[in-house]
Amino acid sequence: MIKDQSEMMQKDHAARAIFSVAGIVVFAMFCLMVQLGHQKWNEQTTLTAAFESCMEIAPFKSSQQSISSKTTLNAENLQAHYDEFNHLFDATGLPPIWDGQKLVAWKEYHQESIKIAEQCHQSLGIADPQKELRGSYSKPVWDPGSEIWQTR
Repeated sequence: MIKDQSEMMQKDHAARAIFSVAGIVVFAMFCLMVQLGHQKWNEQTTLTAAFESCMEIAPFKSSQQSISSKTTLNAENLQAHYDEFNHLFDATGLPPIWDGQKLVAWKEYHQESIKIAEQCHQSLGIADPQKELRGSYSKPVWDPGSEIWQTR
């Protein structure tokens, strides 16, 4: 009886030791994953900030200052603008931009900015901007290699 009780205690201690080691391993893995995720997040933040400063020379950054604050839209031709907006949106899949005089297709409006984005990607060593950047610059419209910029 004492021998059976001793064997049960040994098995119980062994099971507790296994569970303890497993718990420590799981906790260590969790801590490692959190640390690696935090490092990746910081790398993306730094790279995005560098990309944003590189993009300061892009035409779209200064275009809003050149647009007059007075709008040339009026109620009489609102339907025509609405129809033109829908036509451009249906044709390109992206909403057009008001350049101060007329609606312009997004691709046409940002063509030069995308060339600058491509140069910034090359200078910063960004291979896949949708995965390496954060925020609005990680969207497909800012990736010169995305299907949005391929001819339809």
